[in-house]
Amino acid sequence: MVPSLALPPIVGHLQIPLIFLLNTLTLALNRSYRFLAVSLGLPVLLLLVSQSLYREWEKGWGLHYGINCFVMTIVLGWVEWVALQRPDVEAWRKITRGEEKVGKEGEGKKKGRWERDGVGERIGAVRGEGAVKSSGSAGLTSAKEIAPEGFGERLWWAVRLATTNRYVGWSCEAKNVPLEVGPEYPRLKFLARKVPRAALFYVLRDVVNSYTAASPHGTWLDIAHLDPVVSFEQEPFLYRFKFTWVYVVLTYVSLELMATLYGILSVATGLARPVDCPSMFGDLKECYNVRQAWSVVWHQQVRHVCSALGIWLVRDVLKLRRGSFGSKYVQLFVAFGVSAIIHGGASMLCHASLNDDGAFKSFLLQAVIIFFEDHVIALGKRLGRKDSAFWRIVGFCWTVLAIGWSMQGWTGKTLRHGLWVHDREIDIFGIGPK
Repeated sequence: MVPSLALPPIVGHLQIPLIFLLNTLTLALNRSYRFLAVSLGLPVLLLLVSQSLYREWEKGWGLHYGINCFVMTIVLGWVEWVALQRPDVEAWRKITRGEEKVGKEGEGKKKGRWERDGVGERIGAVRGEGAVKSSGSAGLTSAKEIAPEGFGERLWWAVRLATTNRYVGWSCEAKNVPLEVGPEYPRLKFLARKVPRAALFYVLRDVVNSYTAASPHGTWLDIAHLDPVVSFEQEPFLYRFKFTWVYVVLTYVSLELMATLYGILSVATGLARPVDCPSMFGDLKECYNVRQAWSVVWHQQVRHVCSALGIWLVRDVLKLRRGSFGSKYVQLFVAFGVSAIIHGGASMLCHASLNDDGAFKSFLLQAVIIFFEDHVIALGKRLGRKDSAFWRIVGFCWTVLAIGWSMQGWTGKTLRHGLWVHDREIDIFGIGPK
């Protein structure tokens, strides 16, 4: 018989803050204590994660699933921070966002000013490299030499990293986060733009939530016992395709609403500048192939944790040449594998079993689709086809079809468990069940 790892219920309620605290404290230890941080932190981390298995939950399954996705994300954040030591290796620092110069297309490099916290030193740097050039020296200064050393300085560094959103305004900022305004953009003008946007997305979320609750696959939580939900797995393809995209739209409007409210609160209180509070998603016009849809248009909340393991694998383990075929596709498949771990792991925590609700199949399939897509695009270029409005329209249709087809299995399985059993909304237009 396996012994129970259940801790007092209060630990389960505080699970996410406690994992954040663990991440912060273990990163605050100097990197020379890496073995200690890993050997002590990993068992505590696993114990905290296991509390999801014992949580007594009376709300909707979808909210529980979302919480466990967040748990898996910050667990993988610990792997990036402590096990792989990326903040130390790359010397993550605050930068002046909006003054960067973007490098050659496709390289993902940005040059800008870095702030050395605590002493006010500014040094020039190349984003994402393991070494940086000091503005006061002709030589190279290693990342280890410029990373915070003392516990107090590292603790403040870790706290600030733990409270960032996509590392916006840091040297490690997630790639393709939109840069919408400059560093001197007026706060009042930002608020005047964002408040109506928040109102719009609130209405959109209310409409889509009400629509999904009125479908056979959802309901309101307070009447769930009267209106059991069913999956769409036995329905025709077009029906499944439609509701898969309804789920994509619901995710889009919900996350965009949260990001907009976060930006309004941060700017109104003076905790952030408008330039540091961009929209959650990229320009929808860029959604002309599946790679673009995931890497440019979709939110980049988990880009760091999804890419960290692949970068470490190709650079430090396999020693693959940067930009090579092997490096490119190992990183691609590992990134979607990590995304599958987040979403599939969340299902496993909800079910207290190895049932991943088809997440591994659906998310790894995205990498297969992109691999195929890249080669079709390369063939088209060799045949003389050039980028044009026509091919972008074709690409947009392909993207909608490919994502709708490949994600419907995972969507259908999660709907079966009550993904769309929502807390009752205002239901502005009377769409939802009564």
